[in-house]
Amino acid sequence: MAEKEVPSSPGSSYSEPEPWIAGDPVSAMADGLTPFERRDREAAEKIAKIEADDALDEGAKIDAVAEIQGWFRGDTKIIDAFLAGEVDEATTVERLAAPIDEAYSTANHGTAYYREEQVARSQRKYHSKEKAYEMWGPEQDFPPPTDEASSLPTTEGQLWELWYSVLHASKRLPWRTPPSLASPAQTKLLSLILALRARPDPPSPSPLTVPLQRNWIWQSGRLWSALLMLGPSARESWNDGCGCGAGWSAVEQRAWANVNAFVARLTAARAADFRAYGVWALGDAFESAVDGRGSHRSTTRAVQLRLYVTVAAAWVLLAGERMYADRARPEPADVVGVSVPADAKGKALPWLHKGEEYMYCTARWDFWRRRFEREAGNEAELGEEVRELCARAAETIKGLISSSSS
Repeated sequence: MAEKEVPSSPGSSYSEPEPWIAGDPVSAMADGLTPFERRDREAAEKIAKIEADDALDEGAKIDAVAEIQGWFRGDTKIIDAFLAGEVDEATTVERLAAPIDEAYSTANHGTAYYREEQVARSQRKYHSKEKAYEMWGPEQDFPPPTDEASSLPTTEGQLWELWYSVLHASKRLPWRTPPSLASPAQTKLLSLILALRARPDPPSPSPLTVPLQRNWIWQSGRLWSALLMLGPSARESWNDGCGCGAGWSAVEQRAWANVNAFVARLTAARAADFRAYGVWALGDAFESAVDGRGSHRSTTRAVQLRLYVTVAAAWVLLAGERMYADRARPEPADVVGVSVPADAKGKALPWLHKGEEYMYCTARWDFWRRRFEREAGNEAELGEEVRELCARAAETIKGLISSSSS
């Protein structure tokens, strides 16, 4: 039986980059740059000016960079007002959720009845009468939607917008207040998400026709109790990480660390399950088979290392207990008691590209611990603050392993 692959992160460095990304001469233009490299250079020049603009605060800089890079983001006006203390939590939840509830319970203002029935009619003809009825229900007549109804935002569209706005807002919120891990702003945003999650799910459309019910957005109806569409929205947003949809400017690095920390907080609070994203972060920091990942971007290994270990440490410090507690038991026999050299990478790591039971195995945690310990002493490439984070992460993992074995 083929082994199940563990998900890898966006732009994962577990495989060699495409040759044109590194500047393949066939793809390069007269100046020796590929179109992508030229675009990156132009974007970096614009972002450097934004970083140097003292008239902009951090949030405004991140917004400006997001515009240049084309990041996934939604309208954050309602969330911004809440974070600024201008609107209370209950009012904010109502403003965000009520339009989505209305669209859901009315089947996108009635438009989905007609459209889903048209889908059903296109499918019924491929089956016997009995099978068509079983799969798609009876044929029904619904009037075509009016232009006015069609112009209204859909349930799915509004959910994408909501979660993009939440994730973008988190990029503008510092993930910690050194030396503390506290982040009052991120804690407040997390409270808002928990309040949304506690909101009653809206009633299903009535009638809930068979074609309508077969559309995934109508199946469970758990818009809030499952934070429907948060997962797909985050997965798209992760394409905007440094070295993928972002460069390596200081403001982009801070935004990436902030959103990772916020998603780690969501995970620790069990509001959502993004544990795999923590594994991606630790993999980027310590398990990459290719040194200098993202080297086609204008940066150095030290810059990349600093960001990767910072994000990895944030995951361990904020959500490590949740990640460790949910590891598979019993663990796969072929990694029990294994001690992998701290400098091992890629295929030398026995847990990579295997089933989920390997994802959080103790041997892997111990490997991460030793890598954090090594980086905690890396004065040549890492500053004191980052080395301190590494030391704290190593101690956290040491405590997790020790508590589970006692």
